[in-house]
Amino acid sequence: MKTPLVILAAVGVLLALFYALAPAPDPDAVTARTDLPWQVEVLPDGTSRVLDLHLGVSTLNDALVKFGPYESMAVFESESGERSLEAYFGAVDFGPLRAKIITALDMPEDELGALVGRAVERKGSPTGDWKFMLGMPDQLAVRDRRLQSVTYIPTYRGLEADFFRERFGEPAAWKALGEHAVQWFYPERGLYMVLDNRGQEALEFVVPRLMTVPEDVTWAEKR
Repeated sequence: MKTPLVILAAVGVLLALFYALAPAPDPDAVTARTDLPWQVEVLPDGTSRVLDLHLGVSTLNDALVKFGPYESMAVFESESGERSLEAYFGAVDFGPLRAKIITALDMPEDELGALVGRAVERKGSPTGDWKFMLGMPDQLAVRDRRLQSVTYIPTYRGLEADFFRERFGEPAAWKALGEHAVQWFYPERGLYMVLDNRGQEALEFVVPRLMTVPEDVTWAEKR
């Protein structure tokens, strides 16, 4: 009966020696993350870097390198008639975090209209919005278009407001969106944030110098 105990003791000694004699990890070999959503770098020209992408400069091709293949691409048309070209990447891992990513591409209205005319499928939604799915030739043709915005939607629901407040600070302004959601505004970072206690939170990053804030918001302090 003593033999198993002797073996266990020997294994324990060997493990202790291994950890004691193993070289310390090289700090230079450990790369710090730069793609977490609260790591927003605002540049002197009023653009920003977030999620390792330079908004207003990086293209859909750059997003493909960062996030991998997108799942779908479509022109979205709101009930009011506003259009945007978006690529949906599905769930993307950022270290221990996972989020759904949507990129909107910079494209003039006349070109958006042309894409709608060539769409291979049209899908409706209960909100009155339309989604016009693009064929592969058009998908390939727009990969050099610049990123107008990136939306980050955490897959983990129910994050507390304090989670975001600790990482982004107090919002400059806010606006209630019904009974269960509120929108926070960070103009200096180019960030719109929606917190919903019944659904998913969403963070939309835009070029800071181009960010607009609605008139009917409550400012944290008089400007």
